[in-house]
Amino acid sequence: MNLKVTSVSKREQSLAHTAAAVFVIGAEDIRRSGAINLPDVLRMVPGVDVEQIDANSWAISIRGFNQGYSDKVLVLIDGRTAYTPVFSGVYWEHLDMPLEDIERIEVTRGPGAMVWGANAVNGVIDIITKSSKNTQGGLVTAGGGSATNGLGLLQYGGSGGQTETYRAFAKGFYVGNGAQADGSAADDHWQRWHGGFRSDWDPSSRDSVAIEGDLFLNRGRQTATSGFVSTPYDLSFNQPMEDTGGSLLARWDHHLAGGSETSLHAYYDTYRRTDFGTHQGLRSFDLDFQDHVTAGDRNDIVWGFGYRTSTAGLTPGIWVQLRPAWKTDQLFSGFLQDEVRVSGSLWLTLGCKLEHDAYTGFEPEPSLRLAWAPEGSRQTVWAAASRAMRQPSRLDASIWVNMATMPIAPGMVESLQLFGNPHLKAEELRDYELGYRREISPTLSLDADVYYSVYHHLEAMIPELPIVVPGNPVQTIVPFEFANQSHADNYGGEVSVNWKAARRWRISPGYAYLRDNVLLDPAAQQTGMTMAGTFRRNMLQVRSALDLSRRTEFDQSLYYAAGDASSGVPGHTRLDLRLSRKLGESVVASVAGQNLLRPRTWEYGNSYGIVGTQVERSVYGQVTWRF
Repeated sequence: MNLKVTSVSKREQSLAHTAAAVFVIGAEDIRRSGAINLPDVLRMVPGVDVEQIDANSWAISIRGFNQGYSDKVLVLIDGRTAYTPVFSGVYWEHLDMPLEDIERIEVTRGPGAMVWGANAVNGVIDIITKSSKNTQGGLVTAGGGSATNGLGLLQYGGSGGQTETYRAFAKGFYVGNGAQADGSAADDHWQRWHGGFRSDWDPSSRDSVAIEGDLFLNRGRQTATSGFVSTPYDLSFNQPMEDTGGSLLARWDHHLAGGSETSLHAYYDTYRRTDFGTHQGLRSFDLDFQDHVTAGDRNDIVWGFGYRTSTAGLTPGIWVQLRPAWKTDQLFSGFLQDEVRVSGSLWLTLGCKLEHDAYTGFEPEPSLRLAWAPEGSRQTVWAAASRAMRQPSRLDASIWVNMATMPIAPGMVESLQLFGNPHLKAEELRDYELGYRREISPTLSLDADVYYSVYHHLEAMIPELPIVVPGNPVQTIVPFEFANQSHADNYGGEVSVNWKAARRWRISPGYAYLRDNVLLDPAAQQTGMTMAGTFRRNMLQVRSALDLSRRTEFDQSLYYAAGDASSGVPGHTRLDLRLSRKLGESVVASVAGQNLLRPRTWEYGNSYGIVGTQVERSVYGQVTWRF
């Protein structure tokens, strides 16, 4: 209950006073998970749906709407947004980092738009890395196994004086091929090289400065099809995938008397990606100012403003194009939030973020949150009502895709083509939440929430009148266009328990239930198609951390995700085990098995022209040396 979180209100507050569904993954949870990438770490959060598409890509969402281009979850790394404005989603293969450097991951289920803005619709995943002050000395990690064939990490942290510290790292790995539908080896391997640094400096007792940056290179392959919509006439082929990119971030914090704080951060982010026979790119610059002040004994105010400019696009390809190919967009934003202490045990938080984007203009995103924590009771009841927006992206406004081409008669073919719509509205969520958390005893705690979410102006694909193009063969083009002609009302809840069953044994079960109701608007019900993605009605996690001795750990994780009949995505159960032994004072050896219940598992399937592969049962060994 005294755990500090920052992602809900952009300032540090205790979990007991937080009116939001927050799940915190600590550094110890990450270490004992046996995971070697961020998506596998996120599997432990109730309500987060992690689905591996192939060996180098994932679909990850919160509270449904999961697909290869999930666009309703905002991902942050030390305050830097990790989504691409090309489709308002995340390339998870760009985000691999040394898990040893993560201090915690705060996952907020539900809207976070009041402080973070557009695309923080169904949740926020905030990855917070450790200060270089806490990573001094050397770190060497080497490992390998049946899926991740080899991994190496070299890191060193030092100091440049009494107030300045730094760390630098280099990491590389190779992930082997997954399995095709018939069990044979696919062609989707993945190789990555990643290097970066962080420096922390305290120029005075009230000031702190952090600078961090990284560069990465991904090389791999994937199996693609000749169409984005599955037909009996699809042709499959293998294609290379290559990503390069990097980022540079600087942050200054100034602490004032009385606990107030001012911060300024700026970052530059870029990548270049070869995919679907095209070259996609991004150059983005972001500037953000924030001020935290207290007004009397009752008001705690946070306000700020931001500016972002991004140039994004892709070169014209055979199957996909953006029109125009490249475009620069700007985003202006400002927010104000006030936490009012109504009484000794009741807190009211109200605020609003106002953004102006290049596609829909001004969009307000207000929120009202109430937390009641009776003194001495070790429990909190909270409620929230929020409005959040998902802004249109470059893809929504200006894409052209040849979805499928198939013969319909001798000398005639039909081509399904998708066109963007520059006049789209923002997708809107109105969300209502109620939660309860309690420390039942010093060894048992409970955190639960329920929600009701109403979505307006969801995008759908609407067919237009066919166009006949003479030639040999004669081509009938069936154009589809994006339109705001879908809506939804979903409800559900999540619960997590943390139980210290014995002095050396901790058990952490979690469960999420979701009931979706996504419908086309009346005008589109006869011909339109929704783009909602996957909804897992039931998801269950049970994690166990057992210390067999002072030097030996045994950890178990069981995950279950129900299937989704509307999209054909199957359900699956996954068991991961980890055994670790400390050798001396500086060396740790561990072995982990993943997906141990069956030889291979489908987690997602095909994704927008990419042929999904099966996740195979795997074993991985690792040795870590600190000096």
